[in-house]
Amino acid sequence: MEEVTQHKITKIKLGITHGDINSISYEIILKAFKDPRIFEFFTPILYGSPKIAAYYKKVAKLTQIQLNHIKTPEQADPKTLNVINCIDAKARVEIGQPTEISGKAAIDALKAAVQDLKQGKIDALVTAPISKAAVYGENFNFKGHTWYLAKEFGAQDVLMLMVHDDLRIAVVTDHIPIKEVSSTLTEELILDKIRIMEQSLKTDFRIEKPLIAVLGLNPHAGDYGIIGDEEEKIIKPAIEKAKEQGYNVIGPYPADGFFASGNYKNFDGILAMYHDQGLIPFKILSKGQGVNYTAGLPVIRTSPDHGTAYDIAGLNQADPTSFSNAIFLARDIYKNRQLFADIKPLEKQNMEDLMYTLMPAKSSDLQEIENLQKEDAQDNIQKPEQQKKQEKTTQTQTKQAPTENTEQTQQKQEEPIKEQQEKEEQTESKKAQVPQHEAQTEIEEVEIEEIDIEQEDTQDILLGDHPDVELETVDEIEENEIEEDEHEQKQHNAHHHKHNGNNELNKFKPKKKLFIPHHNEYKEMT
Repeated sequence: MEEVTQHKITKIKLGITHGDINSISYEIILKAFKDPRIFEFFTPILYGSPKIAAYYKKVAKLTQIQLNHIKTPEQADPKTLNVINCIDAKARVEIGQPTEISGKAAIDALKAAVQDLKQGKIDALVTAPISKAAVYGENFNFKGHTWYLAKEFGAQDVLMLMVHDDLRIAVVTDHIPIKEVSSTLTEELILDKIRIMEQSLKTDFRIEKPLIAVLGLNPHAGDYGIIGDEEEKIIKPAIEKAKEQGYNVIGPYPADGFFASGNYKNFDGILAMYHDQGLIPFKILSKGQGVNYTAGLPVIRTSPDHGTAYDIAGLNQADPTSFSNAIFLARDIYKNRQLFADIKPLEKQNMEDLMYTLMPAKSSDLQEIENLQKEDAQDNIQKPEQQKKQEKTTQTQTKQAPTENTEQTQQKQEEPIKEQQEKEEQTESKKAQVPQHEAQTEIEEVEIEEIDIEQEDTQDILLGDHPDVELETVDEIEENEIEEDEHEQKQHNAHHHKHNGNNELNKFKPKKKLFIPHHNEYKEMT
């Protein structure tokens, strides 16, 4: 059987587009790489301008950062910030406002990075903020990065997924006017977004069986059709179809109560109907540290969850946390996709084969156990024949044994009986000397012991059945059974119970993760 190929992922080539050159983009990029320890995780390649990068180094007072001017990703230095020039050297910076030049510079950098991403020269892409007003035109008739990338990589549909730790909120309709939201919603569209979200949660975020919440469109989720009928005619039927197809989906929830009550914490993913319905609570809860991830692409693209922030451009006030989180999320998703690609072919194997594959270090032990089980099975087949032979041999030896041996055997059997009788006589004599009430107490204790023992023999003990009891190993169980006194056993029997919740969440299995949780080794740097 083939074992999972273990990828040794130490660093990835991370492509970064410089966004709008008049915004805070260069400031947050440079600040994210000011700590040299970050180069242990990435080989960053900035698609932009070495000249403009040097200018913003002075503005942000980050002169300690070294820039390496290269022409191709193959020339990248893994210990510094590499820059590929993508724009006209005469491009002029006008801090704090969108211009035709800044729009063209953003498009040129994006196209160069996408070309290298298609050819596998970089592993993931992080895009700095752009101005839609500056880029939109004849050369770029898209409302943002998302749909341009969908077209370039042949994705029929994608999902804007906002991510911060365990909070993941996506939207069915993203950058469209509010007046068009209702007419845009269809069962097919909602089902498609649910499908993309579930696949991304499995592949990109290591969640085996995701639980997804769907929000309603109208106040109070329509109040059964009194305040709008989109829930009854579109959203609920879409949810029912999703359940029939095997998705763990619940809703529609009224958006205000869903977030105010904290119910959002119970779900792996949340699907909102329109942009502000999802992004307002997300940005409040993530406190400016969230990430915009484009799910549904064959490649990895992340970006900070904020815009160009022209009002503070050039003032050295921009917070790079969201951008830093975006580059680390890109790295995590890259690793998760490679692990998922290894595990996916194992879905058709049985659980025993899966254990051998996922635990190659212990496969020899498991194989040895399997061999022992086969030997035991073979012994069980041969055992009746051996018993018959042994019984015949015993009968023959008994007939041939001298009479003296028989007498000695009887004497040995009678000796323990005599000793037991003597002990009982001594016990009765002691009881005669003890007061009556003490003797009665002792008798009661003996009877209680017998009852407990009888209960212990007949009661099924299910490890982990009690919510306050931790699972134990087999060795620990045997020791605990020997050392456990009667009082503890009575308490356990008295308080033994199960919780059978009626909440709709209990219909679904608990969250399971395919892989070992990833620790945020970069926390101290951010």
